Amino acid sequence: MKTTKKIMMVCCLMVLAATSYGQIQPWTHYSPWTGYDFSTECETGQTLYYRIIDSVNYEVALTHPAPYSYVTLDYWEGYDKPVGDIVFPSEVTYEGQTYTVTVIDDGTFRQCGGMTGTLVIPNTVTFIGYYAFDGCYRFTGSLEIPDGVTIIGRMAFNSMSEITSVSIPNSVVAIGEKAFASFWKITSLWIPESVTYLAPGAFWACEKLVTLEVDENNPVYYSESNAVIERETKRLVQATKTTVIPEDITIIGAMAFEAVENKGNLVIPQSVISIEDEAFKYAHFTGTLNLPENLEYIGEYAFYFSYCTGALYIPDGVSFIGEYTFTNSGFSEIHLPKSLKTIEGNTFYNCTRLEMVEIQSEVDSIGSGVFQYCNRLNCLKVHCEVPPECWYSAFSGVSRDIPVHIPVGTLADYQSAPYWNEFTNFIEDGLMSVDESEASHIQISVYPNPAKDFVRIEGTKAAEVQVYNAVGQLVKTVQGSNEIDMSSLAEGIYLLRITDVDGKNYTARLVVKE
Repeated sequence: MKTTKKIMMVCCLMVLAATSYGQIQPWTHYSPWTGYDFSTECETGQTLYYRIIDSVNYEVALTHPAPYSYVTLDYWEGYDKPVGDIVFPSEVTYEGQTYTVTVIDDGTFRQCGGMTGTLVIPNTVTFIGYYAFDGCYRFTGSLEIPDGVTIIGRMAFNSMSEITSVSIPNSVVAIGEKAFASFWKITSLWIPESVTYLAPGAFWACEKLVTLEVDENNPVYYSESNAVIERETKRLVQATKTTVIPEDITIIGAMAFEAVENKGNLVIPQSVISIEDEAFKYAHFTGTLNLPENLEYIGEYAFYFSYCTGALYIPDGVSFIGEYTFTNSGFSEIHLPKSLKTIEGNTFYNCTRLEMVEIQSEVDSIGSGVFQYCNRLNCLKVHCEVPPECWYSAFSGVSRDIPVHIPVGTLADYQSAPYWNEFTNFIEDGLMSVDESEASHIQISVYPNPAKDFVRIEGTKAAEVQVYNAVGQLVKTVQGSNEIDMSSLAEGIYLLRITDVDGKNYTARLVVKE
């Protein structure tokens, strides 16, 4: 029953993650583009293109003249792009009939980087499509979205890096993914009451953004610690460089901290159960990463290019870690949980500081490129009685001479298993095969932990204690004592294998600090 509930919970978290990542949007494109109907010169002399979208109410969309080009990455191939200061009309006349401009089509001015001055959107516009002004990086000053606009599409204003402020009116209902990405000069934003859908990464890479507030009457979102939070789910949707994650957050949303120029340690509250795709991608937190004990789900690219270092212990309870989650990260040790069955592709790809990996007994599959190019890896501890199925590139770039600790009695299986049989230094280690259920009714403890000198074992009478360092080397053995002198050992993480007077075995993890 517990396993069934766990699977159902993870499935729900994956659905929530997919929803938040913009795969389910509250709008679609305004209407399919089939070409423009007419063109006219605006008052500043540039030729603009229009298509009629309502012949009864005489409404048109500002549009692009050509289909999308995969060469130029825009919609103007073969046409002169508008350049210089420009005034967009609110009305145009065609064949004696006056039309109102109510829509700016998807991609209309994409990569039209020659337009300059202040961007003034006609106050008749109600819909701004995907990529509408993507790459129009020479507009400057303030960007005021007209009152009446309801939809701002995906990447509508992406990379308008010279804009210094943005005003969003209380008519906007939905803001698409990366709609205001790479606005490098804005420092504050106000989300009005009307916004009921804020896509992931709406303010992606706004590196100077420090103040982010939501109208207190907004029914879907609220703000705390300069972050936007979804009321019902307690999902943190968008953070800033000044955000401290509140204690009651349950979900770190997709792209919430992506490309946010954070510094210092990352503190994730114990309340968090899900970290969605790209949540901390390119976020520059440093120090050790302590994941919350109740965590169950870590999405793709969640900690991609993390600056965090030291040992990473993934909590028992995490049953899904997405592809590329910790790629290019600075961890020196990885300890995977028993709750994890599959290590997805490229999870620890190119972690060039990684020295030791511990894989628990329930893992049955290691995907493509998981530890590829982890060229400092010098110790594997594999608790699996059955060798996990490996993709051919799982350990590409890793020396095959490193010690691989495996459970006693499994050597022949590993030596015959595809890709495992390339390793040459297997060590059958009793530490890998301790029967924990044998003494599960007895609670032991080792304290103090962390320790500087002496530690004491409580809960059983020790006959022998073996101390192993992080790379699996036996560094100390103590006979017949529950007190261990650790003062001669270097700072780091150690494993204690304790055999009591009745022959039962226990393991304990200990941190030694100088």
